[in-house]
Amino acid sequence: MMNKKKKSYSWNPEDIKFWREMSKGELSDLDVKIFLALRENGRLPDTELARITGVSVPTARRHRISLQERGYVRIMALFIFEEFGLASADVLIKFREDAPKEKIAEFMEEAISHKKVFEIDEYMGEYDAVIKFFDKDFKELKKTIDDFLQGRDILQKTLILPAVSSPKLFTTRMKYKHV
Repeated sequence: MMNKKKKSYSWNPEDIKFWREMSKGELSDLDVKIFLALRENGRLPDTELARITGVSVPTARRHRISLQERGYVRIMALFIFEEFGLASADVLIKFREDAPKEKIAEFMEEAISHKKVFEIDEYMGEYDAVIKFFDKDFKELKKTIDDFLQGRDILQKTLILPAVSSPKLFTTRMKYKHV
């Protein structure tokens, strides 16, 4: 049996302070440590969280579950598009001022349920939202976006920004595939 060396964590007090401030005091130092560890590796078991944070397993489990139940932490998988040579684009959306709220809500629901949309954010400022699409290549991506936007009378303007590289995804530095 191979003996895997366990990763050691050193907690930067400035990082802990930063995340406590960002959470407006909702997170304890232990909550922040658990969050930071899970952000790096969402598959860490409670026994490992306990080891790296210096608390008992029940305490680590209780804090992790609390973070999840309060909706502060969600453990999920991310599909790294670049690893498969997939194309993605951000589509900035500006709705017409006179667009009926129900039509905007229908449009957003359609975007939420679209299988080639991976993220939607509402914006303040010049644009109202961004819808992030992916597809197998840029030609198919353009067709997917054009088909989705075609005939939408609630849209004042759109801006399509194809992504060519993701040098950082959350905390992970990514490889440049296109350089």
